[in-house]
Amino acid sequence: MKGGGRASRAVAHGLATAAAIALAVAATSVSAKPKGDDVHRSDTACTTCHGAEAAALRRDTKAAAANLAPDLESRCTKCHDEGPSHRTGVRPVRPEPPALPLAADGTIGCATCHFMHGENDQFGDFLRMDNRKGGLCLSCHELSELQ
Repeated sequence: MKGGGRASRAVAHGLATAAAIALAVAATSVSAKPKGDDVHRSDTACTTCHGAEAAALRRDTKAAAANLAPDLESRCTKCHDEGPSHRTGVRPVRPEPPALPLAADGTIGCATCHFMHGENDQFGDFLRMDNRKGGLCLSCHELSELQ
């Protein structure tokens, strides 16, 4: 029966799509419990990640975003396992959405997908975009790339 074959393929495709989306959602999770002190609090030394003290960073907040330690990604992984999430230090293949800022060198970094100061956690894991149903991942990737 031709109809049964198409239905079976549709079910298989639906399951593959659901699996890819589940993988994309799981891939964006940061380690459940970071190792070490929480440096994302407002009372933490800014020089943990920035090249200046808090007073200087507050005077020029735009410059503060660029005044980051050159080894920022390795500083993140001291406390957070990189896990199955996106590799950092790679250049995007497609234009990235404005909500996902690239690192100063134009590569994907931890801060591309995550807020660093915990200023917004409406989606969990300080994600910049909602990743239910793979929304964050699918803002840059095609579903076929994740399967």
